[in-house]
Amino acid sequence: MKQETSETADQQKKPLQATKPIVNLYEPYVTPPLFYEAVRVAITLIITLIARLHVCGLHNVPRKGPLLLAPNHLAWTDIPLIPLHLPFKVVYMAKEEYFTSNIAWLTRFLGAFPVKRGEGDRQALRTAEEQLKKGNVVIVFPEGTRSRTRTLAQGHAGLGMIALRTGVPVIPVAIWGSENVLKKFGARVTICYGEPLVFKPKGTKVTREDIEEATETVMRKIATMLPAEYRGVYKE
Repeated sequence: MKQETSETADQQKKPLQATKPIVNLYEPYVTPPLFYEAVRVAITLIITLIARLHVCGLHNVPRKGPLLLAPNHLAWTDIPLIPLHLPFKVVYMAKEEYFTSNIAWLTRFLGAFPVKRGEGDRQALRTAEEQLKKGNVVIVFPEGTRSRTRTLAQGHAGLGMIALRTGVPVIPVAIWGSENVLKKFGARVTICYGEPLVFKPKGTKVTREDIEEATETVMRKIATMLPAEYRGVYKE
């Protein structure tokens, strides 16, 4: 009994280990403006040296949010390139695998929040809506991931749902050539920003038909801005 009491006393004397605070990944990290601009300048210089970037349609993008940007996705280089010439910071909806990878710190630093692919991630949808209510600009890749065929893949319904539930303008974005940036020196990359699209439900509630129609409209608009060889499932 005395031994047990002694052991208990020793345990009580041991200092408590500090527990690591739990990070809520659905609260995007607010990148300090100075650091964000420094990263933007650095990326601009690097891209200027290794690629030829052509940008069109910037006049279609409002000067401030709330906005939804909906780009196609060919390579991971799309992530820093798409907002490079925009006058505001953006928030990304990114696949949850990025938050446990070697670039998890960078994913958080850029102000991203996770989405579970292949299922209806309501928490991610709520986060996107909350960010838009705050007047932020959210980038959602409607294909859900990089295209394996390097052509436009089927869009997912999440984009249409967010657009209809919030009523914010959607800017379709077409990017191509980004898949060659790290493979070919001097690769030509083009980014085109389309005219804003605003969606409203036909009735008093958002229906599945509304969501599918909104998503399809955005995807077909992206397809019209892409060269024919990049249009994939929307070629017709």
